[in-house]
Amino acid sequence: METTVTSKGQLTLPQEIRHALGIDAGTVLEVELGTKGSIVLRKKPTPGFFDQFVALQADSAPYPTGDAAREALRVAEDQGSFEATPAAKKRRTTR
Repeated sequence: METTVTSKGQLTLPQEIRHALGIDAGTVLEVELGTKGSIVLRKKPTPGFFDQFVALQADSAPYPTGDAAREALRVAEDQGSFEATPAAKKRRTTR
């Protein structure tokens, strides 16, 4: 596939690439200079709600990321020191 750079330095990603990667207007791409004159584009991950919530916590928050908080919750449930609500249990089994 080919694309042409405009006079403003913009380019159009082919539709099949955009659809395959879920790239829409406003999607942030990371750009990196690759080897042998190549350019590497990566779709920047969009944090989920849980990650955004954890990020809002103070610097002394007990968990630095949503993944760390979810893992701590899973461990607590496995040890029996925490019990998820029935709705939360149902969501986990349906994923």
